[in-house]
Amino acid sequence: MTDNFHDLFKESVPEAPATTGWVAGARRKRRNRQMLASGVAALAVIGLAVPVGLNLLGSSEPLVASPQPTVSSPAPTTSPEDTPTPSSSPSPTTQPGVEVSLAPAPNGVPGAAACLNEAGEPVVEWLNTGTIEPGAARAWLCADFSAYGTGGPLEPLVTDVDGLINAFYAQPPLTDNNAQAAAEYYTVVFEYSDGRKMSFTGDVQDSTALIDGENTRQGGVAFYKNEVEARWLAQRAQLGAPVGDYSVPQECPVMSYQQSLFDVRLDAISGGYACAVDRGEPRKSVELPESLAAKIGAEALANGVPVEANGEGGDNTFVLSNVWGDRILLRQAGDRYEYRGDTSLMGWTPSPDFAAELDALFAGS
Repeated sequence: MTDNFHDLFKESVPEAPATTGWVAGARRKRRNRQMLASGVAALAVIGLAVPVGLNLLGSSEPLVASPQPTVSSPAPTTSPEDTPTPSSSPSPTTQPGVEVSLAPAPNGVPGAAACLNEAGEPVVEWLNTGTIEPGAARAWLCADFSAYGTGGPLEPLVTDVDGLINAFYAQPPLTDNNAQAAAEYYTVVFEYSDGRKMSFTGDVQDSTALIDGENTRQGGVAFYKNEVEARWLAQRAQLGAPVGDYSVPQECPVMSYQQSLFDVRLDAISGGYACAVDRGEPRKSVELPESLAAKIGAEALANGVPVEANGEGGDNTFVLSNVWGDRILLRQAGDRYEYRGDTSLMGWTPSPDFAAELDALFAGS
């Protein structure tokens, strides 16, 4: 990503919500490539209600086993040839009968329920307690959205979990620990069948430390992409879809951190909603038919071009999601919609007829 794009998001991110129970004095770090620049500063800040009872020391049960695997009809979000393969394990093997279901945090809070403690605080490095033991039943990828981050995947990793542990300890000693101001830290939480949890923390983008609370290894974007993210994407490619149905909560207004840590392919959209906002006040949200959500994604993918942030327009936003519950935001900015791309902010200007159809979704009370 370019430095200009990096700085652009950094300068336009609003203050984090002052929600009771969230981490006091959270790190002022942010993953700017994950956040939309247009109109963000004008968003009203709303608190997210997080009920007590999600105890990180307890045990969640999102893993479902049955004699035969169940793969529902939606197509995989990643084709096998496009899926990065973890370098330390040629191909994670799915045991017959293994399924995963989504376990989202309540009330629209980003990420999985296992990524919050009973006070509603996102898990960060304080769960790192030392050398991680093999034999974990599952792993969760947690992002610290309270520090301008994004939401991690809603499903656990259940294939080759020990391979991820081994990959962590196979990294060389730390030699470069130079986190950028826009770093976003993540924590991988390993959950055991007896309810114990152990973890390590790294950074999505930069050359920084991988820490389990006792051991330190060299981390960086390559480790995150090739050993962490790649395992979740490989599992998704094998399973095809999670068990059960899931609808993205229609949070309105939409905050930048309500996007997902994983990039969302605009040609793999399965649903979404429109959020109409007037001068920072939410007016309404409208669920999109799957066909319309898919059309918006396809049109934006086909006709989007790199742009500089446009300060025009309000804060009307489309939230598009894939079958795994990952979300991407398309925020209206004048005549176009802006969204994150792989290396730059992207802008898409719909045709006049389609623009009128989309405008109608935001109109009225």
